[in-house]
Amino acid sequence: MISQRMIEIAKMVKTGMVVADIGTDHAFLPIYLVQKGISPRVYACDVREGPLAIAARNIASYGFDDRIEIILSDGFEKVPEDAETAVIAGMGFFTAKKIIEDAGERIQKLKEIIVEVNRDVRQLRRWISDKGYTVSQEKYIHDKGHDYIAIAFCTENSGPLSEEEILTGTALLQKEDPAYQNYCHREIDKIKKILTVCQQDDERIPGLENDLHLWLKQIKT
Repeated sequence: MISQRMIEIAKMVKTGMVVADIGTDHAFLPIYLVQKGISPRVYACDVREGPLAIAARNIASYGFDDRIEIILSDGFEKVPEDAETAVIAGMGFFTAKKIIEDAGERIQKLKEIIVEVNRDVRQLRRWISDKGYTVSQEKYIHDKGHDYIAIAFCTENSGPLSEEEILTGTALLQKEDPAYQNYCHREIDKIKKILTVCQQDDERIPGLENDLHLWLKQIKT
C-alpha cells in the first residue's frame, strides 16, 4: 500500500515524464505513477534483489510489466538514458547525495530530480545551493505523525539560497498552509527546549538563536 508521503511525491512528477525511481523498494511509487497516468514508463531501481523480487510481483499483479521495468542497479549505474525525471526518496541525506554525485554527468541529462530525505533537509538545501542548482518545486508533507520535505531541482545554474531559505524553505513552499505553520511551531519549540538546557558558554547558542529568529519570521499572525 502506497503511503500518503509517496502519493504527495508522485504529484510532483510532471505528467508525461519517463521516471527512474532510485531505491524503489516494492515499486509502490512506479505503480502509482502508471496507474494515475502520470508517467508512461517507469524504471523501478534498487540495489537489493529481495525487494525487487517483491516489486516484480506487485507490478505483475497490476499488469504493468510493459510499462514498469525492474532494474538491479547501484544508483544510476544501469538506468536507461531515456529517463527524464529521477525520484530519490526515503533515505538519509548522505546516501542520497552519494547516489547523485556518483552519477556524474548523467545527472545533467535529467529534467528534474526529486529528493525526499528523512532527515537533514537543511543540508540538502545547502548542497543544492552550493552546487548552483535550481530548486523547481518544494513540498511540505505530514504523514503518520512525521514531517517530510520533498525538493525537486534541476542542474541549471542559479543563485545561492539565503540562510533563511536553507533553513525554512524556499518561496515555492506553501508557507501559509496551516500544516506547514504547525511544522514551524514544532521547530520553534524544539529550539526553545534546547536553549533552556544550554549552559551560558555553550557555543551553539548564537546559531540556535539565529535559527529561532528565522523560524519565528515564518509564523503568520
